[in-house]
Amino acid sequence: MKNRAVFLLGVITLFVFASCNTLYNTKTIDIEIIEPSVLTISPEFRNIAVQYNNVNCSPNKYLNQYEEFGTQKTEEENSDSIASRIYFENCISELNNQAFFDTLLTLQERNYSTTKVLDTINYTPFFREDSATRVTMTTEQINVFNSSYFLQTNTSSVQSKSDSLIMHPQFGLYTPEQLQSIRNNTGANLLLSLDFFGASDGRFFYRQFELGSELVTNWTQWSFYDLIKMKYVLAYSKTDTVKWMEYSSSQSKADDLLPPRTDAIYNAAEISAENFALSIVPHWVQVQRMYYSSGHVELQQTDELIQNAQWKEAAQLWDNQLNNKNKKIVAKCMYNLGLACEMEGDLEAALAWVVKSYHIFGPRNELHAENCMQYIRLLSTRQADMKLLELQFGDQ
Repeated sequence: MKNRAVFLLGVITLFVFASCNTLYNTKTIDIEIIEPSVLTISPEFRNIAVQYNNVNCSPNKYLNQYEEFGTQKTEEENSDSIASRIYFENCISELNNQAFFDTLLTLQERNYSTTKVLDTINYTPFFREDSATRVTMTTEQINVFNSSYFLQTNTSSVQSKSDSLIMHPQFGLYTPEQLQSIRNNTGANLLLSLDFFGASDGRFFYRQFELGSELVTNWTQWSFYDLIKMKYVLAYSKTDTVKWMEYSSSQSKADDLLPPRTDAIYNAAEISAENFALSIVPHWVQVQRMYYSSGHVELQQTDELIQNAQWKEAAQLWDNQLNNKNKKIVAKCMYNLGLACEMEGDLEAALAWVVKSYHIFGPRNELHAENCMQYIRLLSTRQADMKLLELQFGDQ
């Protein structure tokens, strides 16, 4: 009798444990959503001209130095120049892939191989300690100052330059006549100018961690010009670091495992180009969503419906179970109805269902509470993103 009692107690415990863990049955699905860009370009700008205007086209005395496992070296080839064109071409390609702009025109590049950029603007009135005599900078002057500072700091050619270009006090590397010509000849209402590209890199080995690493940092500056109002809108400087890491027992093995230096530089240029393009236009990204799976007879087919994107059919099955006496099934179905609503584009309804699902158990079921709170935060972020997307797409 004692053994029988122990056996029955074990069976009861097993069933209780299984019942408590029905909310552990989760699966994930990959979906695509659209995200807003980091920089918001006004909807009035839909015809874009892009120009390769890189002033750092000659070997740079700072950026042609690199570290290779503790040894400083100077490269013979001008890898920056090749990488800059890879960067520019991949940026144009990614912008075309996103199809956000109505037209995207690539202008003939400007060549600075023999031209040095000079800034002859007197900035003293703008930085006087006496506020009464200090002159306030306009937006255009701030952009010229930022552009000039970045270019003067980072451009130091190994070769001497026979020509010079004096920065315009309102438009930097362009003149009003050049901008007007671009507008008249292309019909573009916004100009994106790649004014600087440079890459610094190094290979390292950390013996104590048995770890090899290769880093490439890309330095870029873009200028944005409003060709409708003829204004210098933004001087945008950005750094982007791409890293490779490999575990190895020795430096020589790390050298074999890490990508060759030039391959890393060119690959990093492609990655940085994509990152920049996606920072200025709304874009599609793949994300994962969690949902509750169920062994309930009437709900088993929802897995197949989800895989076939039959959300309305799956939602009907979940809705049919909202009066089920098993509160765990109700909580799961409410949560899943939130996902179905998100997939149908109704974020407000999605949020309402997940909140209802949370309140079935509240904080008493920690796992389900955390699942709900994570999804509530995610949906709230998406709601804010949708407001940004409305601004970025305008009346499109």
